Amino acid sequence: MAMKPTKKKRLTWLPQDIIELILVRLPVSNLLRCRVVCKQWDGIIRDPQFTMAHLRRARHRPLLFFQRGRASGKSFPSEAVLFDEAWSPSTRDVPVIDPDDFLCASCNGLVCLYSSNSTIKIANLATGESMHLAKPVKYAPQDQSSFYSFGFSPATNEYKIVHFLPGQKLHPAGASFSVIQVYTLGDDKWRDIRTLEVVSLYCVKQSGVVNVDGAMYWLTHDEESNWRRAVISFDLRDECLELIRLPEVDFADPAFANPFCYWITEIDSKVSVAAVQARRDSLLARKLHIWTLDNKVEKSWTQKYSIELPALSVLGPHFIYGDKIIMHSRNGGIYCHELTSQRFTIDATKLVKLLDFSPRSYENTQSYMCVKSLVRLDAYKKAGMVRTRKRKEGWKLKKWEAWEHERSEVEELWRAGHGIQQRMHELARMMGVAISLNLPAPPDQQDSPLRRLNWVEQRRVANMLKSHLEGLDAPWAVIAQAADAACGEKKKMTLAADHAKRKGEESEAGPSRPKRKRKPSSRFDSSTWTT
Repeated sequence: MAMKPTKKKRLTWLPQDIIELILVRLPVSNLLRCRVVCKQWDGIIRDPQFTMAHLRRARHRPLLFFQRGRASGKSFPSEAVLFDEAWSPSTRDVPVIDPDDFLCASCNGLVCLYSSNSTIKIANLATGESMHLAKPVKYAPQDQSSFYSFGFSPATNEYKIVHFLPGQKLHPAGASFSVIQVYTLGDDKWRDIRTLEVVSLYCVKQSGVVNVDGAMYWLTHDEESNWRRAVISFDLRDECLELIRLPEVDFADPAFANPFCYWITEIDSKVSVAAVQARRDSLLARKLHIWTLDNKVEKSWTQKYSIELPALSVLGPHFIYGDKIIMHSRNGGIYCHELTSQRFTIDATKLVKLLDFSPRSYENTQSYMCVKSLVRLDAYKKAGMVRTRKRKEGWKLKKWEAWEHERSEVEELWRAGHGIQQRMHELARMMGVAISLNLPAPPDQQDSPLRRLNWVEQRRVANMLKSHLEGLDAPWAVIAQAADAACGEKKKMTLAADHAKRKGEESEAGPSRPKRKRKPSSRFDSSTWTT
């Protein structure tokens, strides 16, 4: 008889293509754990072809980025909130994002982060891998995160950072640039590419940059169009520029003014341009027009949506995810609404609130497409542009000590509050009474000991603890009343036990004999006394 295979050898019996088909369907968090199962699985997961196959299957989710700033007399750090497939926000911060970082772009699970120091950071949100790259030697003192973007070229399998170098010449619309600086991950230097004419930097700053199918797109000023805008395409393979004019659209509407805000975005893997009109009788009510570039060669456009927004605004640069649109209100709420048809009005009763970002400003809030991937950076870390991170930066800076203390204090109070709740439940069970306390257990520190609560979750937990503390009076009263009743009953039982004990002692000694009356002795009889 043939010997039965042991458990250790059964895994090798599966063909590798079957193992790959199974693994490619797992999320990144599970795949990172699967790497330690065996060398075969580790090799499969590390293979660049597997990484791209897994990336093609991954679904894009919203990533909300909140830039650092001051609000209500308090400093807030830069933080990101990611949403899962159920549209639930993350509760922990993203370790690769430091409190002074600004998000420039997101591509294939990698993010490009800008800070005031001399480096640009590329990081993988899912794996936590990151590297710092030297900024270009030529950059203006007024340099900022909106002048950078990051993208991927499928034709050359290269990741590139693009920097719009502010120029001295002014564009009719304001600031301008005539040089684009490009860095390819793995190279040793930045390269300068001159544009054919001066391009509006103001439009780039206001409308953003989007990376679609190996090219970057942004808006520039165009007086000949009724949009007053045109699209510029920058091919990442050939590194050449092309002007794409927008379709002729009649924005004339007696109820709405001319467009005042423009976005360039991506919808269903296509470049799209959005224009916002304000209602004349109410500046808060707006109409959103979205057009999609169907064919880049023929430069043909199709209207995708026409949406009326009552007192809501979209979050850029990405605000449409599948069948939903993301918006914000001025009171600090972020909502999503289903895209019901090509032309419709947002129904306030069908809005789903995702989170509350007050007291932060909506002007410092951005929405990006994000995907969790296995893209690795170790192949690029030997380039001459890679820099070592400074020892003291990020959360280690003194200005963030108070924020860190407050966050750790909230987590400690949560653990302490949950411990008090457990002891109260134990007391209630001992007293034989029922109480209602539902403070959820804090996350296990062993699962993520280095990951802090993000500020959205921190505020939610603080409000939850406050509500929990206010609700302790009634359960304490029930427990105290039961304790008083138990003490009174115990006292009665103790007295009864003492009485019974005395009765028992008397019964054990037998019946008591009556005491005889003692007669006085005759010697002392008064009748025998003589004088």
